[in-house]
Amino acid sequence: MSVFVLVHGGGQGGWCWKECARALRARGHEVYAPTLTGFGERAHLRAAGFETYVEDVANTIDFEDLQEVVLVGHSMGGGIVARVAERMPGRIAAVVFVTAVVARDGETLLQATPQTPQVAAAVRLGPDGTAHTDPVKMLEANLHDGDPAQREWVVRRHTDYPPFGLVEPGRLSAFLALGLPTGYVLASQDRTIDPKVQEEFAQRLPGCRRASVDAGHGCMITRPEDTARAILAVTA
Repeated sequence: MSVFVLVHGGGQGGWCWKECARALRARGHEVYAPTLTGFGERAHLRAAGFETYVEDVANTIDFEDLQEVVLVGHSMGGGIVARVAERMPGRIAAVVFVTAVVARDGETLLQATPQTPQVAAAVRLGPDGTAHTDPVKMLEANLHDGDPAQREWVVRRHTDYPPFGLVEPGRLSAFLALGLPTGYVLASQDRTIDPKVQEEFAQRLPGCRRASVDAGHGCMITRPEDTARAILAVTA
């Protein structure tokens, strides 16, 4: 049995992992999916920056007294899980990136991830780098392979991207220096982070184990069983 802490990306919440978490639990694993400040059921709160998200996840690990944790980050969550590992390396067994951003030191998410046509159609960037998202149009980027019920479920729960999310400088070298095992799950139909860009991100993680899911960016929603199997494959 492993202990998984699943970290969502921008616009979502712990809710997005519901079916994938269920698939992992059905295999005997312990699973937590915290919602970051400002998202989902915590949308009434405001985060000051990525360090607030790190605190959210680190507090889950600390208060639940979790050990040998497999940290899993999706999309923007890739930048969060790396920083959580820096904060408490002795509690982390491995870190998995699920079609997630792996930004170099000083590199923002905006710089690391070229806009796809679908994202460009759904997101308007302000002069300060803040993102203003049309949640319905964003479905063509994040959930084009979802069925009508899944798409409606996601739209009703969508939360805007945080103002600092795209422009906060990344950190990677301190995480890599920890030498923790890593895995990367690529989504072959992704319209938010192009599969070629995902492969480049995986290459930034020395010794990274790879698995692939035939799905779009929201693979944990549209292909939860396949995503669970891929996560387990890179952590076996």
